[in-house]
Amino acid sequence: MAKLKKIKTESLRSKVYMQLKSRLMQGVWKIGERLPSENEFCETLGVSRVTVRAAIQQLEILGLVETRHGGGTFVRDFSTIDAMDTLHPMIQVRENHDIITVLEYRKIIEKGTIGLVVSKLTDKDIEYFEKTYSLMLKYDRTGEREKQANADHAFHYRLAQIAQNAIILKVYEIIKVIMSATMIDIVGLLGTEIGLRYHRMLIDALKKRDKALCESLMEAHIEETIQAVLRASHQVHGQRAMAPK
Repeated sequence: MAKLKKIKTESLRSKVYMQLKSRLMQGVWKIGERLPSENEFCETLGVSRVTVRAAIQQLEILGLVETRHGGGTFVRDFSTIDAMDTLHPMIQVRENHDIITVLEYRKIIEKGTIGLVVSKLTDKDIEYFEKTYSLMLKYDRTGEREKQANADHAFHYRLAQIAQNAIILKVYEIIKVIMSATMIDIVGLLGTEIGLRYHRMLIDALKKRDKALCESLMEAHIEETIQAVLRASHQVHGQRAMAPK
């Protein structure tokens, strides 16, 4: 079996998912090939079967693998996904281009969305955002990065709901798997500092019902994230170039 790194930190499901995702995209396991058993993964990675099963289920939902009853888990043919859907979260284009693509879309749409939200916002909505932000802080402290990313996703989905625009909400629902998976990848790549800082400022601006400030903060939030992803990609690229052959 291909060598995998033993997991030693928090956010186990997310880390197992990202390791397996990376190996699949690298072609370590070929189309139609049976993956190692849950027990083999548990022994190699040093995690529980529950953790392994959850990670595999996430890969299955996204169309990378299929589990056959009593027969194990097999790699699906996802070679055509890129042609059908260039935003599919499992397609890791070089230098995190897939993440950048989603962020560019978000910068355009979410700036306009939050502008619509300001005039429709209620005190209960503010309460929801405060509770969601508290969850983000809690999961950041406990190192539960996937849960932190999911709370981040819930924050932005609520904005789409409050906007009361059927097209915005429908599109968000169609690509919610892409959005959620990308947020998990961003947290894994960059950590949580940027997100926590801007979400606090966004909530404060929403409380003031300041449309211009909300729009500028949302745009700045996503642009700073884009630049951070680009820097991280260039750093990885530089490390690879300097690595001994």
